[in-house]
Amino acid sequence: MKDLSHYKKRVLNQLLPPLKKTDPNEELHRICKLYREIKIIKEDEYLFKQFCKYFKSLLNFVLTSKAQFYHLDSFKENYEELANDFILDTIDADESDFIEHYITSQQEIIDKTFKYYIEIKGYKSIEVTQFVSKNFIDEYIPSSRKKIKFLEDKLNKIRGLDSKSEEIDNPYPLLFVSGKVYNKFIEYTSKHLLDVYLDCSYLKKRLEHEHLMHRTKDNEFMRILFEEMGLIKEKDYKDYRINKNKLSSLNKSTSASRENNFNNIFMN
Repeated sequence: MKDLSHYKKRVLNQLLPPLKKTDPNEELHRICKLYREIKIIKEDEYLFKQFCKYFKSLLNFVLTSKAQFYHLDSFKENYEELANDFILDTIDADESDFIEHYITSQQEIIDKTFKYYIEIKGYKSIEVTQFVSKNFIDEYIPSSRKKIKFLEDKLNKIRGLDSKSEEIDNPYPLLFVSGKVYNKFIEYTSKHLLDVYLDCSYLKKRLEHEHLMHRTKDNEFMRILFEEMGLIKEKDYKDYRINKNKLSSLNKSTSASRENNFNNIFMN
């Protein structure tokens, strides 16, 4: 502190929290605006460390107030209200859509791909997870896993499935909604993976469309098929990663034969 210039001390004083009680959301916006306005904050190592330290404590407060980061008990308590709000705000949505949406949000936490943006009037928004370490999100992961399990049970009940009987037979509960779907998936892939890229594209996008599979990134889906399930050959997987790196949309991969094959296995 004694080595700071007069100007840097003034900047530091602006970064430090006020003595009076403040709203964490407002305070988070305040210091993010300072970050945009005062370039020396990101240029000076000491100032930047102080900014990140205070920022981390604020972000913890803010995130715990967000539905995505509710603890399991709080989520269960507020489940009906959250589901109803989602259904009212989303065209043609139902409870299953809310569950899929929330599971996706929890998977982002588990995969550490969660992003959080702060809007600042007059400036470009800031993606703020850059100011905390990758380990910052770790404390929320156990709760996310528990909430996914709770939601999968809800989804199974909505679809008339017995989650307890299905659980043992589903080796990929974060991918398929039930063991029944998993078994049909294995049947489909054993019979109908001819054009690997287009067949996998249609299968994944149709399963997600029918809410039979949880939202999963294309690359992760293909990795699981190759590395864990052994359902596609190495040359096909390498071709996908090198030349495609993204699956085709449902509309572009649909064909009469694929639709018929899918309906015969999954829709009966």
